[in-house]
Parts: sequence; structure tokens; C-alpha cells
Amino acid sequence: MSDHESEDEKVQTGQDQRSQPSELGINAAIGKQLKAYYEDVASEPVPDRFLSLLDALDKAESASKTTNRE
Repeated sequence: MSDHESEDEKVQTGQDQRSQPSELGINAAIGKQLKAYYEDVASEPVPDRFLSLLDALDKAESASKTTNRE
């Protein structure tokens, strides 16, 4: 088997060690950016309109449970 055929097999089976560190570096960079974005969004306050909708849902659920018990 030639060196070229051997390299092709490594790539097909995922055994090419040279490509893995760069892929991990890219994945790690993407992961860090996503985490930073998520932390920014998660730290924002919940809008009043959304809180009002959640309160209305809680009241509707409570009323539904009370009606089902009777």
C-alpha cells in the first residue's frame, strides 16, 4: 500500500491526527462565542409584557385545576 492510499484511509476513518487539533480549536472558539452570547441574553431582564403573560397563564392554570377538582 502506498503512502497516499494510507493517508486516504486515515482521513476516511477519522484517524488523521493532524486535522483534529484544528477542528477542536474551531469548535472551542465557536463554543466560547456561543456561551458568551447566551450569557449576555440570559442576563437581560425579562420584559414586563412577558411577565404579565406568565402571570395570566398561572392564573388560568390555577382556575383550571380548581374547576377540575369540583
